[in-house]
Formats: sequence, structure tokens, C-alpha cells
Amino acid sequence: MKIAVFDVSHWHFPLYIAALKDPGIEVIGISDSASFAGPRFSDLLNCKLFGSNDELMSQDFDFALVFSRHSDMAELAERLIAKGKPFLIEKPCGLNVEEVRRIRNLAEKRGVYVSVPFIQRVSALADLLSPAAGLMADGFEHLSFRFVVGSVARYERNGCAWMLEKALAGGGSMLNVGIHFIDLISNLTQSPIIEVSGQVQIYRPDVTVDEQAVFTCRTAAGQIGVIETGYLYPSTADDQRDFAFSLSHRQSYIRGYADQFYAKTRENGRASSTTIEYNTDEYYPVFLRRSWADLANNRRPVAGLLEAERALAVIEAGYRSAANRGMPERVETN
Repeated sequence: MKIAVFDVSHWHFPLYIAALKDPGIEVIGISDSASFAGPRFSDLLNCKLFGSNDELMSQDFDFALVFSRHSDMAELAERLIAKGKPFLIEKPCGLNVEEVRRIRNLAEKRGVYVSVPFIQRVSALADLLSPAAGLMADGFEHLSFRFVVGSVARYERNGCAWMLEKALAGGGSMLNVGIHFIDLISNLTQSPIIEVSGQVQIYRPDVTVDEQAVFTCRTAAGQIGVIETGYLYPSTADDQRDFAFSLSHRQSYIRGYADQFYAKTRENGRASSTTIEYNTDEYYPVFLRRSWADLANNRRPVAGLLEAERALAVIEAGYRSAANRGMPERVETN
């Protein structure tokens, strides 16, 4: 399979490299609109660095990966769809719901495969919270997630300062990391989020996206979910984030922190714990390989543009709520 990678300066791109070195995978070229990391990754993957996305788009490839600025994603996605090329595109896939809805409709009309890496869906956590583990979707009562990552300065150091500008990124910590848990709540409960109350905070005067956010969400089935995110953690290479959660289910109460998964049953109060991998970085190559397998077997992606559109609609409702002092907002649906 011949792979084209657009805009490799995105901070997530290195997480996919393990899969890109799989047998039978050939990266035919990369682009780097940011002019930051292109030469390094060209050497690492032994492939050509093209001078622009236009030049790379004109090449012969079987599958593409899109890591562009959020404000550039939809236009690039439209061009790939017009060429009939299947691709993986990082969330949020566009600057707003309207852009994502447009490319979703185009992809469906043309029958083009598009996956969006909501990597929690292929995680060990999702397995432990699934019906296969005895946790039926309608049994969830309350879901709370905290995911706090490194400061905004890390984006500047990694050549992605555009992530701090709302006009280019669309949002901050909730859009960037909280969107995974918006999708996870809907997936676990099998019920869409229909209402959101949000609060956000910005600390640096030159930053225009949320550095801290808290959303309280209600699903159509009535469950309440709370998501807390931030660019506030003193991140280091071996300790990158604060990730914790607690879930109330009719069957059990579940908590997680660091590498521990703890469950206490409601029937007899029996408690159990296990160690699992919460390092979400580990699941990006897993998701990419799953995308290739689904494409080869003519299956729909485990998550795609429809899921991205729904999650982004929740984000936008939460941001509207925050601008209105936390008043609940209905989630717009199409």
C-alpha cells in the first residue's frame, strides 16, 4: 500500500510511525506546510519531502493521512474525496460543524472511506467497559473524565503555534483532548449527547483558545457526563498527563487513575483491580492498522466523519454555553 502523508509537523504524526514501517507499507511522500519537521521525517521514513500539499496530491498513492491545521483540513479532505482516495484525518476534521458535515456528505456520496482516530474506541479501557465485559450500554448512570495535558508552550516548541489561535484551531483543550471523551460517552451509552453546560478559562493573554474547560453533558437516555480538560499539567517525557475517571453503572462503580482500573460490584460489594495501559499515545498505530483492515474488508471505519461531526456539535454547544455563563445549550443535529 502506497501512503501519502500531508503536513507531518502535527504533534500526533510521530505516534503513527510504527504502523507506517509495517511490511507492505510504503510511504511515497510527505508534505510539511509548517516547514518544521519535514526533513527529519523524510530521512526517518526514507521518502521524498514534497514542497507543497499540491505536489504531493498529484502523486500516485493508495491511502492518505491528513494532519493539517484545522482551518485547512476540510479543503484538503474535499480534494482527496474528489480523487476517490481513502484517508485517515485527525480530528476535528475541519474548523466547524458545517465544514465537517460538508465533507461527510461528499464522502458518503462518493463512497470514499474516511476514518477519524477516536482512539479510545480501540483502547483497553473501552474493552473493559464494553458489553463483552458485562457492562451494557443502558446501565451507565454517570460518567466523569479528567484529562489534563502539558501547557500551551508545548505546541509552540513543536511548531504548532497555530493551535493557540481560535481562528486556525477552532478551540483549545476541550476540542483537542476532550472530544475523545465526548465520543466515548456517546459510544459507551449508545446515546447521543443532546445538551451541554460549559465553562472555559484562558490564562495567557496572547492565547485565544481554552486552556481549561469543564463540560457537563446529558445524553438522550438521561445519563450525565462530566469532562474536565486543560493545558495545565507540568508535562515531562515520562509523565505527560493527568488522566482519571469514575463511572457509575447499575452493575458496578469503576474508577481509574495512573495505570490502575478499579471496580466494585453493587451486588456483593466485591472489589477488583487490574493494571492496564492508559497511555493513549499507544493506540494511534492500533487505530491506523484497524483502518487499513476495515478498508481492505469493505467495513465502515470504527469511527469516521459522522462521529466527528456529532462530537464537534457537542463541542460547539459547550463553547456557546461558556460564552453565555454556563447556561445549558442544546446540541444542534442535522
